[in-house]
Amino acid sequence: MNLPVQLFSSDWWALANLLFVVFLIFAARQAPLRNVLDNSIMVNALVALTLGAFIFWQFNAGIRAGFNFHILGATLFMLMFGWQIASVSLTLVMAATWLRAGMDWTTLGMNGLLMIAIPVIFSAWLLRFSQRNLPKNLFLFVLWNGFICGALAVALNTFAATVLLLLLSQYNWAELQHHYLMISPIIMLTEAFITGMLITAFTVFQPQAVMHFSDAEYIDGK
Repeated sequence: MNLPVQLFSSDWWALANLLFVVFLIFAARQAPLRNVLDNSIMVNALVALTLGAFIFWQFNAGIRAGFNFHILGATLFMLMFGWQIASVSLTLVMAATWLRAGMDWTTLGMNGLLMIAIPVIFSAWLLRFSQRNLPKNLFLFVLWNGFICGALAVALNTFAATVLLLLLSQYNWAELQHHYLMISPIIMLTEAFITGMLITAFTVFQPQAVMHFSDAEYIDGK
């Protein structure tokens, strides 16, 4: 969902920008850059996926202002590179998308919180939950952290955007149901399929590119 500037007052945009900048600074300072830069396979994957995410972000479906969907990639990037690098990389993708589309830069923070911060942090939390509570095998890693988490991350993004629009915009519940929520299951399934498919491919063929996957933990002896 790319929320346009006319939906909210300038105060809300300013607050969102401040929160998103704080989030990005924290992510950048905590980012395990050395772990990525020392791994040429991971660097190549990061470049390729960032370019791929930019392309996917250009294809969105929507009817009215603010009611549009596109693939987020938050769960996939988090699994591949950690939540910090995922946040910074997807912010670059969003900034490039805004530049290409000529969108108002004032809206970057609010959209960043909805499309990057919330799904990335949620995906990281769900990963930690699975590591502590679920058996470690390849099937569960792909199914839970890839397919299911990808769908739930979009569901959380949709829920947060819906609440925000109900509280702060002129849209009512009926409009949100008709123009936005009816489409969300399709996007959830699409995100789940793409995330699950790509994380499966990487864990099977290039496991060195996946920061949060280890052959020794999830495959050896299983």
